[in-house]
Amino acid sequence: MAHKLGNDLQNAWMMFDHIKHVQGWTTIAYHVYDLVYCKVVTITVCNMQSEDIEVQCILWKKLNIVVKKKGLGMLVFKGFMMDGAQVNWNVIHIVDGIGDLIVKMVDKKRTCFFHWI
Repeated sequence: MAHKLGNDLQNAWMMFDHIKHVQGWTTIAYHVYDLVYCKVVTITVCNMQSEDIEVQCILWKKLNIVVKKKGLGMLVFKGFMMDGAQVNWNVIHIVDGIGDLIVKMVDKKRTCFFHWI
């Protein structure tokens, strides 16, 4: 039985990975935990030379275009997990609809223990 994609991510946490495989480039990947497959599923991967707000917002815009073309509606997540780099959190404030970098995202932000060691 094939899993039919739907707008069922409101209970999913979006996870981010930033990996530097090649000098001067960063690979960024977005993952969610799929409750049907009970696995982490990668939903997008992008290689970029800069991790600034503008570039990451372009990635989100492109992801949202693909989601819309597939008829999945707007991506809504329970929350976001990533390292503590401020630029990443600034992007989430913009794309998650808050827009104001001063307003706190209550119960929607998590960071991993690894980055606090």
